[in-house]
Amino acid sequence: MAPLARHVESRTPFLAFLAQELAPREGRGLAAARIAAGCTITVAIAMTFRIPLAAYMAYMVFLASKDDIAGTARMVVAACLAITLGVLFSLGLAQISLGDPAIRLPAMALTTFLAMFSARTFALGPISFLAGFIVVTMQSVVDQVPNPEAFTRLTLWLWVVVVVPVAVTMLINLLFGLAASAVAERGVRKVLTDLEAALTGGEIAGRLGEWRAILVPLIEKSRNPAAIHRLLDVLVILEAYPDPIPPPERTRLSHLVRGCLGALERRKLVTEAPLETDSTPEALAATRAFADLQREFSSTPAPQPAHTEQKPRQLFVPDALSNPAHWQFALKTTIAIMIVYGVYTMLDWPGLLTSIVTVFFVALGSVGETVHKLTLRISGALIGGLIAGLSIVFVLPHFTDIGQLCALTAVVALFAGWVTTSSERLSYAGMQIALAFFMGMLQTYSPANDLTVLRDRVVGILLGNVVMTVVFSSLWPESAITRLRGALADALRAIAALLRSPQNAETNRQHTVEALARADNFKALSQFELQMLPRQTHLPELHSIERLAGAAFVAAGEPLARDVDARAVASLGDWLDLAAHATAEDSALPSLAEAATTAKSGTAAQTAVSKLTFETEHVANSAQ
Repeated sequence: MAPLARHVESRTPFLAFLAQELAPREGRGLAAARIAAGCTITVAIAMTFRIPLAAYMAYMVFLASKDDIAGTARMVVAACLAITLGVLFSLGLAQISLGDPAIRLPAMALTTFLAMFSARTFALGPISFLAGFIVVTMQSVVDQVPNPEAFTRLTLWLWVVVVVPVAVTMLINLLFGLAASAVAERGVRKVLTDLEAALTGGEIAGRLGEWRAILVPLIEKSRNPAAIHRLLDVLVILEAYPDPIPPPERTRLSHLVRGCLGALERRKLVTEAPLETDSTPEALAATRAFADLQREFSSTPAPQPAHTEQKPRQLFVPDALSNPAHWQFALKTTIAIMIVYGVYTMLDWPGLLTSIVTVFFVALGSVGETVHKLTLRISGALIGGLIAGLSIVFVLPHFTDIGQLCALTAVVALFAGWVTTSSERLSYAGMQIALAFFMGMLQTYSPANDLTVLRDRVVGILLGNVVMTVVFSSLWPESAITRLRGALADALRAIAALLRSPQNAETNRQHTVEALARADNFKALSQFELQMLPRQTHLPELHSIERLAGAAFVAAGEPLARDVDARAVASLGDWLDLAAHATAEDSALPSLAEAATTAKSGTAAQTAVSKLTFETEHVANSAQ
């Protein structure tokens, strides 16, 4: 019984993860229904008018669908520009390289390199990436096309294959989609509701980072970004509380959260909970932050852009030519593309074309990101392939018209769309379920009856994933832990700036929250690297820095900022700057004894400085 118990226990976290990711939430059903409707209409159009590549048409709906109307519109415009450029370049390149592999293969490699390099360095990188993908894919099928006329016809059809589904997706979103501000308000309401439930149940530990990750992308969508900033401040201040939070304080905080929910839903100021005479510094800071949040919800947002101080975007990232990671990433992807192309060409196995698609869309900046996406892609491909195989054997023989095919498409697309609307930790698996299903089902204009096509496409996905893992782990491996180190260093710098420059507290708090959100993401991705890369040293614990940020928000914020010892706080800021530099350089953190001394407890302000110093010492010790 003991081994069985251990086996069940080991699977419990995974099942809990799936339950959390696949749980119903507000708006999720409608989002999945929009995707399913778009796929169904697209398949009906493709079958009625006998448009080639119906599987890719249906999959384009998944690629173009976003949470809000504006995001979908941007994706539709980018897709139309990319396919137009890709078709023009493919036809132009065919004039000089169609029958000469000595020209076509270097052209494929160069196009891949430029597409992947621009994806990381160019402001319009997604467009050039998609255009490059189209060009390379078309060049890779030249050997399968009987003559130049057929190649030209297939290339021109690609424009229809992309434009029709994205147009259908845009129309559905215009009719049934949500504005960006509505999506932002829904996300804020979800975080507040979950926060109240967690406080009531005493299960807040470990979830603050998850909620910050939800809120940070919503700032640009919201009509009231100041309210989201206040809520993010609250989530950082809660890091300063002891774990677990005492029940009386949890009750008081739950009351404050309910007040914010009431203000959000009724636009009416709710009475705050009374403070105890012996309130701790974090309780004082949290009450003030909740009061500010209530006022933001109750006020009418000003009709102005979310980021009035946002710097104009540059055409290229600042380190486009100086950072070798950019060209190394592009070269690794190019090598992987040429390897999989060479493998399926030498094996005379054209059904493995999906390996090229896999390499293009799985390639990411670090090994952890790549392996994470690899895991989701393989899992989704196997599930989607299984559904397609069972449908071919047991369901399609009973179909007699397009309506029945569309009904099956709607059901599977609804399931895949539900998975796709999960967080980034699982959503890509839903897209792969859809792709594998469409690839196996939509083979011709009649019911599919050949499992060989399905087998080839699943094997192509596996081949692409294996090659990507080997190449990215062997050549200039870039660890997610390296990026985690950079995010932790940014968080320490932002906290140091917050302690030394109270006049810029708003900006420094924002920088701290953004750095912590990036660090949470890279820490999760680093779990996929296992023992593939060398172990990192002198790396402070993320949780220690989160608690330090909470203590800094308490000491440097209202109502305590005017009473704290400014000199002691500034000296801690100086040490944090040195610690940030050491963290970024992978060196030992400096001694804290030379930077600050612990303040004696007394007033709330003195207690806040004492706790700030304690958390700073904890960060220093965690990196030993």
